[in-house]
Amino acid sequence: MTPLRQWFRGLGRLCGLACSESGEECWGDSLDQLPLALVRLDGEGRMSRLSAGWETLTGYRTRQCLQRPHEEYLHPEDRPRWQQCLQDLRGVAEVQPCVEIFRYLGRGGALRWVEVRLRRHGEGFVASLGDISEQMQHRQTLQASHRSLSNLLDALPAMVYRCRNNRLWNMEYVSAGCLELTGYRAEDLIDSQRLSFHSLIHPEDCEHVWCEVQAGLDERRPFAFDYRLLCADGSLKPVLERGCGIFSESGEVLGLEGVITERAVGRA
Repeated sequence: MTPLRQWFRGLGRLCGLACSESGEECWGDSLDQLPLALVRLDGEGRMSRLSAGWETLTGYRTRQCLQRPHEEYLHPEDRPRWQQCLQDLRGVAEVQPCVEIFRYLGRGGALRWVEVRLRRHGEGFVASLGDISEQMQHRQTLQASHRSLSNLLDALPAMVYRCRNNRLWNMEYVSAGCLELTGYRAEDLIDSQRLSFHSLIHPEDCEHVWCEVQAGLDERRPFAFDYRLLCADGSLKPVLERGCGIFSESGEVLGLEGVITERAVGRA
């Protein structure tokens, strides 16, 4: 468990201490050492108490922000969700904290991604704010890479696939090139929703395809072979398939991945 997760796990106790009915003195140096910001709000969402983490998170001095609506520091597009969180918690004695991710606008317009845990306390609310900007940037970079790769695969004049190793060749991923190659949409083949890839292989070639793939898996090598596909328009198309197995650390076959292209007429 990461240190930040450990802090979050004990946050309920800490917030209870910070907001005890009789203990203003409890909101002191110990809470200011937390690697997050603690915020106490009145019933309308105005900030009445801030830990030192607020200044670290936003760049604003805490005394400048007291009695200001908390939503002023949120990205405008996120403010309706904040108001909805407050509304959901109002008038409910016992309720789970509202946990959401919001964008905060710090001093100078700096954008921070923040995990907010908001709960009702007395007539107001208490919230913990954990900066997750680094994690979000990593996630966004990864998503952008996935989109770029998907766009690249979809632009190829071929059908890129990932499937399970069974007689039906149940597809888990099929690129957009499937339509040009077979006449069927990728969605038709994924999880065999409309038809299985096995049904597109010429009946006389089915056993040949199965044996070639299994031989490659047994020998832990890539496979490559020709066969014929039955297309949506009723035509017969010669194709070349190149692929390999996907294996677990223990050697179990998890699936197959590869690419199928139309074979040039006259190829030996």
